[in-house]
Amino acid sequence: MVNALTEQARDFPHEHAYRHTLGDDGRESLAHMLLMPEHGIAGFVYPTIRTEGPAKGRAYLFGPTLNEPVTEEVEQAVPEGMDFADWQVGPLQMAVREPHKTVDLNWAGDRITLRGRYEALHPPYAFSMHPAGNPPYYGDDRTEQHGTFAADLTVDGREFTHNGFLVRDHSWGPRVWGVNQHHKWIHAVTPNCSVHLFQMQSFGQVHQHGYVYKDGEMAHVSSVEYSVKFDSSMMHQAVDAEVIDESGRRTSLESTAFANIQLGAWDPMVYLNESALQVSVNGDEGTGWAEFCWNKNYFDFAHRYIVKYGPAGA
Repeated sequence: MVNALTEQARDFPHEHAYRHTLGDDGRESLAHMLLMPEHGIAGFVYPTIRTEGPAKGRAYLFGPTLNEPVTEEVEQAVPEGMDFADWQVGPLQMAVREPHKTVDLNWAGDRITLRGRYEALHPPYAFSMHPAGNPPYYGDDRTEQHGTFAADLTVDGREFTHNGFLVRDHSWGPRVWGVNQHHKWIHAVTPNCSVHLFQMQSFGQVHQHGYVYKDGEMAHVSSVEYSVKFDSSMMHQAVDAEVIDESGRRTSLESTAFANIQLGAWDPMVYLNESALQVSVNGDEGTGWAEFCWNKNYFDFAHRYIVKYGPAGA
């Protein structure tokens, strides 16, 4: 028998796959996290739009195969009626072919070209499905979803072919980064299981959202025990988690980073420390992502002490 959350996810309205009407200072973004450990490349393609102002498109690649990060960005006005069924901003094209199931993702830049298709592995998990809802300063709602990704990529003339996984996040509404003192945004996807963990610390409270999807059933995360290994710069290099979901299933996640980057210009209040992961979920191999958001003042002070006082392995 299918549980209530799985039914909610399967019935999530199709209109939420498309562009939303935003309120004051609203923001809509769609993060496509690229995971190519076989090529030593990670990154993202990231369309965003605000209530007022032009749309943006970013393509960002990093990893041990590249001598330095390769990034391209465009900002331009878009027609009011243009939707995500065919979203075009400069070199970026994102086309939702079937809502919450199939997306074409293309980038035709000077240094980066990408032609790929995403096929969802499970129904979307919306934060509005959680009893606590979405923290209102972090959006009206958001969906998290994993899928397969078949793509051809060219970086500075070097050609790569990829058949693997992609993490896709769609959020809309307000985004006040600085209210959040710290968050962990973690994904793991294998051929047989998908795990998402989101822990946020703000206003003296800890918010824990997320899901486990396996054997055709999606269940909210009910508890997580994290274990993190940092390097001397306080960049996370390994993230393990013991997860129990509301169906009583226990899931063990182990991971190591194959690529890291710190993004400091996203917002004046925070750093986003990004790690692309090779993962094992209950012994099943796959890939994933771990973003740690840190308040800049805290990070600038604390990272000096990570070797002396931090978790073992720092």
